[in-house]
Amino acid sequence: MAIGYRTPSRSSLGSGTVLRMGDEPELTLLERTKIQAEVLVPLVRAMEEEIGREQAHRLVRQALGDQVRESIRTATPSGGSRDTVEWLLRFSQAGDALDLDRLDGAADEINVNVTRCAYAEFFDQLDEPELGFLLVCSLDYDFADGAGVTLERSQTIMQGNDHCDFRFKGVRP
Repeated sequence: MAIGYRTPSRSSLGSGTVLRMGDEPELTLLERTKIQAEVLVPLVRAMEEEIGREQAHRLVRQALGDQVRESIRTATPSGGSRDTVEWLLRFSQAGDALDLDRLDGAADEINVNVTRCAYAEFFDQLDEPELGFLLVCSLDYDFADGAGVTLERSQTIMQGNDHCDFRFKGVRP
């Protein structure tokens, strides 16, 4: 999920306002993603031209991933808890961004399939699903890491599959 790069000590998720678990942000994550894409898509394309695709993607992924992990750690002081993961799902789903099917799992798991993804729809409209994966889907692992859990996922809608399979492991009560 695309996050604006700021100093690592703040949890703003790109808004300039510190976000904490339980807060209602002014903009949904989907709205933030659309705004950020206006800058990030041409920036990444320019970086690809200048330094090559692989290095550009590595730098973008590292910068955004570092920011996401720190932002989520700050926003969710009870890392690893079921409440933290549920908050992240609600935050990502806000604004009718995702349709989720919840699946049964072990006590330390939260399993969901995303069956509709407005993030994928948006990047598909831009004809940029590859950058959508870089700027949104690849950051899901950093969201999970920042929240103190592990994410396993084998497929995404952004990559052309019919659903995304999120399996959060190591979730505490």
